[in-house]
Formats: sequence, C-alpha cells, structure tokens
Amino acid sequence: MKSQINQSLETRTNNFDIIRFFAAVLVIWFHSFPLTGRGNQYEFISSITKMETTAGEVGVMIFFIISGFLITMSFDHSKSLGRFLKARVLRIMPAYIVVILLSIFVLGPLLTTLPLKEYFTHPLTKQYFLNLSLKSMHYNLPGVFANNIYPNAINGSIWTLWFEFVSYLMVAFLGVTKLLRKETSIGIYLLCLFLLLIKFPGFYYYIYFGLFFSAGMIFYQWRDKIILNGKLALLAILILIAGVQFNQFIPAASIGGSYLIFYLALGPVHKFSNFTKYGDLSYGMYIYSFVIQQLLMSLFNNHLNQLENFLLALPISMIFAFLSWHLIEKRCIQLKNKVIFKFNKKNDVAQD
Repeated sequence: MKSQINQSLETRTNNFDIIRFFAAVLVIWFHSFPLTGRGNQYEFISSITKMETTAGEVGVMIFFIISGFLITMSFDHSKSLGRFLKARVLRIMPAYIVVILLSIFVLGPLLTTLPLKEYFTHPLTKQYFLNLSLKSMHYNLPGVFANNIYPNAINGSIWTLWFEFVSYLMVAFLGVTKLLRKETSIGIYLLCLFLLLIKFPGFYYYIYFGLFFSAGMIFYQWRDKIILNGKLALLAILILIAGVQFNQFIPAASIGGSYLIFYLALGPVHKFSNFTKYGDLSYGMYIYSFVIQQLLMSLFNNHLNQLENFLLALPISMIFAFLSWHLIEKRCIQLKNKVIFKFNKKNDVAQD
C-alpha cells in the first residue's frame, strides 16, 4: 500500500505552493518592522519566542524545509548531474539577475542623490555587481535610501540564496557519490543539530540552514515510512510549544515544524492545488519585497507605520512577482528540458 506522501506526489495534489506563499508573506511582515523603525520585540513571533526567532526566520525555515524535500526529489528524478544543476540554476538565477540589474540600472539612477556619472563610477555600484555571484553580498548603492529609517540597504532578503545554492550542491555531491541515502540525511540533520546545541563557533548559517534543509531531505527519503495524521500533527504542535517554553524553538521547529509543514502539504487536509493557477509568486515576492518596502518608505518620506508598509508592499510585491513569473521564471524553467549547449547528451531527459 502506498504511503500518503507518495499518493500526494503521484497525483500532484499538495499544498506546497500556498505554504511557500505564506512563508513569503511572513518575510514581508517581519521586514516591515525594522524598515519602519518599529522594534522586533513588537512582532508576534519574536515576542512569543522571546526573541529567539522572528517571523522572517520562520518564513525562511519553511522555504528550506520544503526545498530539502523537493530538491532531493528533483535529483532522484534527474537522469544526469548536468540536468539537475541546469534546472536548479534556471530556477533561481534568471529572476535574481534581473532584480540585481534593475536595482543598479533603474532604481539607483532614479533615486540616488549623486550625479549619475558619480553614481555609476562609485565603488559601491561596482561592488553591487558582485551580488551576481550569490556568494559576495553587498547591500548598498551610493546615495540610495540614505535617508530611510533603515538607511542604505537595498535588498536584505537575497543573502539566504547562497545557502540555498550550497544546499543544491550538497545534494548533487551526495547523489554523484551515491551517498544520497536515508542514513545520510539523518546523519547530516543530527550533526547540524548537535553543532547548534553546543554553539559551535563558526559556519553558523551553513549549520542553521543545513538543519532545516536536511529535515526536508529526511521527509522525502523516509516518505514510505512516515505517517501523516492529526494526532501526530497535534504532537508536533506540542513540540513547538515546548520549544518556546524551554528556549529551544529552533530545534523544535526542525522537528515539529517540519512535520506540520508536510502534514499540511501532503496529509489528509484540503488541498489548494490550483493556488498557483495564475503564477508561482513566492520566489518573486521574496526577492522583490525588501526593495519595494524600502522604496515605499522613501516615497512617503518615512511617514508609513509598520502595518501601512506591510499592507502596501504586499500587493505591489505580488504584482512584481506575477510579472517575474510570467516574463522570466516560467520561461526559463521551460528551458530545463531543452538542449542549450551542444555537449548535452540527446538521451538525457530531465524529470525534475
């Protein structure tokens, strides 16, 4: 008898899209606090977790947990390493490159307080191009948002994409070396959990994101054995509550939070399978929202409160995400099954 998870995967009826949309909304909600000068302590999740985490971090946790599941499945379905990496690059890089170039060549020239010649020759402008590498993150453009409550920062969301891409490379390495197995995912998870608990000095974000990504890997690789039901979902909620009470929300979220995500995505609950009928907006919302929130503060001379910033930025971010999906992301994703370079083998058929 097939497991609930396999049945949902085969019929493609799941709630991953709506959950990722919710995660993107959490990120926008959180950023509306520092960008309007309102302290994080007033944000709901920050408050109930005693500042151990934030709504933005919870949103990113959700992204990485789901990514761990789907990316492992992607490699499992891929016929070659090249096809896998090609699909991953086409998914995140084109839209990301566009948002970086729009920031440099459109946003910057329109808003900078410097003469255009000085703006384009300024070291900060040159440094911002380095963001195209994902690894080297720079957040300022000269004379842009200098008078904002949260000054200078252009895009405070994109720094996590490097760790996302490293996770892709980890899956690729494990797959090529035949180590992409059930035991390996558990080993990675336990190692990351141990290093976080002992407060290992160094590589914090690699460990932190590795914890949530590997949790998603576990749910994919153990999908035949995992049971999704209401009683276990209630237990997962109790684990989260205990995590809050004992100041261990991050470990609790990697266990209880992961279970809840997959229960809501693949379990016996109503499926919003047509949620992305008009486009998958979550990634575009994530990479555009911070810039839009900062732009709103600049246009309104910092006279927006937290709720106003959020309520204005959310629909505008959705519009930009809609355009990004239909003009860039969707078209580039369609290239994953096409031969772009002559050295691609004709018999490689991508399934991811």
